Amino acid sequence: MSSTNLRAVLAQWATGVVVVTTIRDDGGRHGMTASSFTSVALDPPLVSISLTTASTTCRLIRRSGVFAINVLGHDHEEIGRRFATASGDPAARFALGDWDTAPSGAAILTDAVAWLDCAVAACHPAGDHTIVLGLVQDAARPRPAPPLIYHDRTYHEGIAR
Repeated sequence: MSSTNLRAVLAQWATGVVVVTTIRDDGGRHGMTASSFTSVALDPPLVSISLTTASTTCRLIRRSGVFAINVLGHDHEEIGRRFATASGDPAARFALGDWDTAPSGAAILTDAVAWLDCAVAACHPAGDHTIVLGLVQDAARPRPAPPLIYHDRTYHEGIAR
């Protein structure tokens, strides 16, 4: 199975878009757009994200032991694109949107559809990725809005409520 073919096939799976944030070694903010996020359990409250093992985000989450998941709304496409770009100053990504700090210290988008503040519960190697399990410490639904959806390498607006 070629990675190009697999990527094209997997692009047919529609998914919500989140920005994963954590704390840099210097105490600053770091974040990236992700689509590989899921709930795992209600008791205890666990979620997972899948990150490229060699990525800065994976390294920083392992070091800090915390991360936040920010569920993007249909009107957050520009934020999703900004955090998906690996180039430029990672701290400058936070210039777009209104960001606050969760109890863990990770950044939360004040007008996200939802956010979850997590402590790392476990990390599991999975090929070139690491599956990070997060124990949810706090969560909120700041505003009701249709989600931002990613399908076939394109952003789409979720169905209105």
